[in-house]
Amino acid sequence: MKRKAHTGSNVIVTEDTTRPQKRMREDPSAFTPPSQPKISFTSTPSSRSTQVISSLFTSNPKLDPPTATKPTKNLSQGPSNAPLNMSNFSGFGLNPLLVSHLTSKMNIKKPTAIQRSALPLLLASLGGGKERDAFIQSQTGSGKTLSYLLPIVHDLLPLSTLSYIDRSIGTLAIIIAPTRELAKQISDVLEALLKLRLRSEDESADDPNPTSRLTRWLVSGLLIGGENRTHEKARLRKGIPILVTTPGRLLDHLQNTSSFNVGKCRWLVLDEADHLMELGFEETITGILKSLDGRNRLAKKAVVEGQSMEVSGWDWDRKRRTILCSATIRENVQKLAGSTLVDPLIIKAIDIQNEPEPTPSKVHSSETFTPPSQLTQKYIIVPLKLRLVTLVALLRSLIAQVHGQRSIKIIVFFSCTDSVDFHWNLLTKASMIDEMKASSGIESEDKEESNETSALPDKYDQYEGKCSLLWDTEVYRLHGSLPTQTRLSIIKMFSGTVSDSKGPVSSILLCTSVASRGLDLPLVRAVLQYDLPTEGGATEYVHRVGRTARAGRGGEAWSIMAPNERDWVQWIQESAVSGEKGDSFTPSRGSMSLMPVAVNEILRSGFGGKGQEFEERATEVQLAFERWVLREKVCFSFSLLILCVNLVLTRSKMSLIFLSLHSHRIRNLPVVHFYRI
Repeated sequence: MKRKAHTGSNVIVTEDTTRPQKRMREDPSAFTPPSQPKISFTSTPSSRSTQVISSLFTSNPKLDPPTATKPTKNLSQGPSNAPLNMSNFSGFGLNPLLVSHLTSKMNIKKPTAIQRSALPLLLASLGGGKERDAFIQSQTGSGKTLSYLLPIVHDLLPLSTLSYIDRSIGTLAIIIAPTRELAKQISDVLEALLKLRLRSEDESADDPNPTSRLTRWLVSGLLIGGENRTHEKARLRKGIPILVTTPGRLLDHLQNTSSFNVGKCRWLVLDEADHLMELGFEETITGILKSLDGRNRLAKKAVVEGQSMEVSGWDWDRKRRTILCSATIRENVQKLAGSTLVDPLIIKAIDIQNEPEPTPSKVHSSETFTPPSQLTQKYIIVPLKLRLVTLVALLRSLIAQVHGQRSIKIIVFFSCTDSVDFHWNLLTKASMIDEMKASSGIESEDKEESNETSALPDKYDQYEGKCSLLWDTEVYRLHGSLPTQTRLSIIKMFSGTVSDSKGPVSSILLCTSVASRGLDLPLVRAVLQYDLPTEGGATEYVHRVGRTARAGRGGEAWSIMAPNERDWVQWIQESAVSGEKGDSFTPSRGSMSLMPVAVNEILRSGFGGKGQEFEERATEVQLAFERWVLREKVCFSFSLLILCVNLVLTRSKMSLIFLSLHSHRIRNLPVVHFYRI
């Protein structure tokens, strides 16, 4: 290059010889991706020599090594929610037909602690004592559902001896659940309970002198949103003696279905009352109570005036009994109890070693609300860039512990619907081999399709798939945006046992907090929290981890947190002792102790290898995910936008702290790293 320099009137021409020589263009066709199996890691650094990447294991914040602290537990004390060995159902005064059905057909031989406390009190009043409303409080997974279902069936079963009683008598018991999934689960348990034999085993159908002949009129029904209201009205007109429903649907039929006969309703159960209040159903429940009282007054008035078509001999003086179930007694729950319960009893699970027999107690706000004592709780402090590969490594490690012997069920909680969809697509559609093969054509595709726009695909047409990084594992997704029948199908498939020619198939459920309340998902080995709970605080944490370690079984709870979230551990442990705002917790020694685990230990366990070889394997997995994200432009751009918005909307309590502490890192972070957090 020649350069002219002006010095006065003279022009001096000089030549610059400092320009570097051009590098030879590399031939893209010369790049050959390595051939490797689906889960093995055999690629070499030379295969990525033409790529510029940022390492996962550099420029990360320095993490202090975790201190090896072990939770203090009473080894002599068994699981806190297990069935008791020293009692059985026959000693509570239950109908012998119910006791026989529980032990022989449902394989439930021993009552849990909350059942041992609730059944004597609820059944004793049915024998002539004063019937009082009740508040059942117990930790998650302890068997609260049977605590109120058994007294209801025990109370209504003797009506089967009356020849004039049939389904047309109307609805005698109503059970309200906050979500459709929980309502369906309660309905399934109730249906199994109502399949009991109507005569004792030593009594034959041809016996000319039966002690008591019972009719099978006692049936259950389910009313939830998303179904045809006309069909629901037809079922209500025919008669549903025991009804399981959600609040909005029940109020709708009470206001608009004249054939809905609830004037003789004897039982009203509000399950998961704390969640009902959190979802804003206070006004709906108030409307339900007013409608039930109004229908009852109209029915009584018609009987007095002789204009009623109801059966004669009905005990109209008996008042409706209300049972409220909740794991916590917050201010809003106390308010609900004050408006729905009259002279209530507080029924809690008893500690058979330290507490006497259950006795009626007055309503007060102190409570013990902690995870089951047999639950192992751990946490991992992970740099932001390593969050995704740490999740994969942890899943691989848990599955490898039982691989080839039996299946394992794992639940992973995320903060929002879009995060669930994004990670489900990432795990089920990204493949190590496919992404390595497609890596050489990414740049040309970007140029050809840079001006093209494509419509967003249907996000909910699929909800199950397999991940090439996990052995024989089905991956499901669940959140509130899915259709009702789809959500119920997912829960059924995840809860079931799946096998193929190679043996049992494990299951992983990616979900939001919609699956954190009330659902009894059997045989869940571990619960992972990829995003910490924020809106519900310590209460939401206990509900999430309560999906495992149920009914006396063991389980693990893992929390993946960023370096700036390390104080959350101390906060969650202190909340269990001092109580959150609106709660008061009684200390439970050792039950809220979280053990730290080093992130390198998880990566080494999940990816294997000698020395630091796990770092190279983790990087290969991360690169496969990044190539898939770059290749799926619509999914990437849409998910990136939605995740950034939800960081503020759904994690409002932490977003300002997170952004302030990491603003410098976010500004300097390459675009491809955003989906890692």
